[in-house]
Amino acid sequence: MKFITEDDLRILFRREPFTSYDLLGGTRLTPGARQYLVDKKISFCDDPMSIKRKTFKPEEKKVETKEPEANKQVTISGLLELKKKTLQAQFLETGLLLMERDVLLAQQVFDLERKLSDVGKESNEEDITIQVCTGFHKDNIKEPFDDCFDISGFHAQSEKGKEIVLLHRLRCSVRELAAEAGDNRFNPVINRLSQLICLEYGGKACQRK
Repeated sequence: MKFITEDDLRILFRREPFTSYDLLGGTRLTPGARQYLVDKKISFCDDPMSIKRKTFKPEEKKVETKEPEANKQVTISGLLELKKKTLQAQFLETGLLLMERDVLLAQQVFDLERKLSDVGKESNEEDITIQVCTGFHKDNIKEPFDDCFDISGFHAQSEKGKEIVLLHRLRCSVRELAAEAGDNRFNPVINRLSQLICLEYGGKACQRK
């Protein structure tokens, strides 16, 4: 007859935790072993005919990993807002480049950046200052229009080529964001840029076809 001691049970439990214990044939529990099982609230059967010992393997807990805040899915509106901020930075960068060539033009670009930041903020939106020309006026400045004329290498090599290309790049970027957002509130910014491009290339003469 073999006696199972408390130490035997402790060793078994450390190796593989269990919630029930059945004695094998020809074995008995010592009083200490029996008390150990009772204290651990482990069910046991000391039937000498039993040949099975049921063991319990703790269920692996699924560790719920939380995604870092920065990796959470960005909503479409949130992504568009991020793109608008990037575009605003582009306006500021362009304004700085123009400061060395045309301070007045640079100030108008900075003004458009402020207007761009107000798009979508109903309470803060203001009318964009425009100069009335044959192409644009206060009644149609918010309407969608194509470019007054196609910008090419010819215009880039003109006296005001750098200014024209910088403004055209801004106009393309705003138009792209407007199309992606499906928001016509960007139109005044686009149309004012078209006016500025015309003024840089043709002076007071409207270049709209």
